[in-house]
Amino acid sequence: MKVPEDVLEVWDKYGLPENVRRHCIKVAEIAKRIAENIRRNGIEVDVDAVVRGALLHDLGRAITHEPFEHFIITGELLRKEGFDEKIVRIAERHFSAGVDEEDARRLGLRVVKNYMPETLEEKIVCYADKVTRGDSEITFEDFLRRLDELEREHPETAWFTEKTRERILKIREELERLGGI
Repeated sequence: MKVPEDVLEVWDKYGLPENVRRHCIKVAEIAKRIAENIRRNGIEVDVDAVVRGALLHDLGRAITHEPFEHFIITGELLRKEGFDEKIVRIAERHFSAGVDEEDARRLGLRVVKNYMPETLEEKIVCYADKVTRGDSEITFEDFLRRLDELEREHPETAWFTEKTRERILKIREELERLGGI
C-alpha cells in the first residue's frame, strides 16, 4: 500500500516505530477492503478517510504503548498537526470497541469523553484493528479468544472486556449486513 506523503511526514516527525507502521498499514489494507466491499453494495463510505484514519490510528504509540492512553494522544497529535476532524475521530475511536464517557471515568482516563465509533468509517477501522495482530490478519475468533485471555489476566477490568465483546459483535454484524465482511 502506498502511504500518503503527509502520513509519512507525521510518522517520521514523531518517530513512529517500524513495527507500528507495519501494523497501521495492515489495518489500512483490511479496512480499505471492507470499505470497498461496502461501497460496491451502493452504500456511501469515504474510503480515503478510512485508509488515512487507519494509517494514523496508532500514532500515539510513538509516545506511549499504554493501552488506555495511546488513542487519546493520537487524537491530540493529529489535531495539533491539523488533520481533518473526521480523520482524527476515526483514529481516536479505534480503541477496544469504543469507550463511552462512563467507561472513561471508570477506567480513569485523563480525558473523559465519548470515544465510541459512530460513523461507518470509524467502525470499519475499529473492526479492522481487532482482526490485526502486529502486521498479520487474524480471525475474528482469534480476537475473541484474546479477549477471554485478557479477562482471565485482568479480572479487575472484566466489566470492560465484556462491553468490548458486546460492542464489537454489534459492529461486526453491521459490517456483515452491509456486505463489508
